[in-house]
Amino acid sequence: MFAHQIVSFTGPDDLRWTQVAEPAADGGVVIEVAAAGVGFADLLQTKGAYQMRPPLPYTPGMDAAGVVRSAPSGASLAAGQRVAVLLNYGCWAEVVSAPPARVLPLPGDMSFEAGAALPLNYLTALFALAWRARAEAGETLLVHGAAGGVGTAAVQLGRALGLRTVAVVSDEAKKEFALQCGAHHAVLSDGWLAAVRDLVGERAVDLVVDPVGGDRMTESLRSLAPGGRLVVVGFVGGEIPTVKVNRLLLGNTGVLGSASREFFEQQPALVAGLWARLLKLRQAGMLQDPAVQPYPFADARGALLTIANRKATGKVVLSRQA
Repeated sequence: MFAHQIVSFTGPDDLRWTQVAEPAADGGVVIEVAAAGVGFADLLQTKGAYQMRPPLPYTPGMDAAGVVRSAPSGASLAAGQRVAVLLNYGCWAEVVSAPPARVLPLPGDMSFEAGAALPLNYLTALFALAWRARAEAGETLLVHGAAGGVGTAAVQLGRALGLRTVAVVSDEAKKEFALQCGAHHAVLSDGWLAAVRDLVGERAVDLVVDPVGGDRMTESLRSLAPGGRLVVVGFVGGEIPTVKVNRLLLGNTGVLGSASREFFEQQPALVAGLWARLLKLRQAGMLQDPAVQPYPFADARGALLTIANRKATGKVVLSRQA
């Protein structure tokens, strides 16, 4: 089979599409991959800048969708079943082997591309909103980087959970995209705090989901209503901010970390529970399928450069059909 491999930490240009041996089952579910997700974490991995660094060479990719080739007895999965998969790495390959707990049923009316876009970003967003922030219907949610993969997921899930959603994006095209994805309001990142206050009033944001980091932290805290929560899910802006805790004290506000991958390793049963909730929201018509930006499966380099150049809208995916 063919797979992408990181052979040196020199960036996406040195990623290799190469022939490798198919994985052994070894008690896992063997899946023929039809589509795989691409994210900012994958870009960091090509540079050796991600917190997880498996020995070189290795295949990146944290989520995928495809068809079960074989499954161990007792796995509640069968050959021919359509599934999604969530792994720490290894999904950018034509065939993967995954632990049964990380293989999730895929609805028959969902495309493989949408299925590959769902596990990492949407489980991350649902974990951040429902598990970490304890979001309640009627609250106001502000999402930074709202046209990206995690941002889009947070916007869509925020609306599905009954939140008033405000999207912060970098340009007019992404503003329109965020509104199409279900945001009630969208503002540009340049001068976003003033624009948000014009919409919802001062200190009226209950929740902020921030995958960007950098210099937005201070103004995000200023945007919070008393009792508000800021959920940190990443640092695609490249800079890790610091927090002056007196701001939290005086505003009765909080900053929450939301590292879903690490938490799922500690509590693996949570993955299936959150996945079931996602599918229930979709079945009820409250959650639309993820917006995807597909690339040919062999063109991981192009997909990563789209993310690096801030040109991505929705979830970038590698597709065998593109």
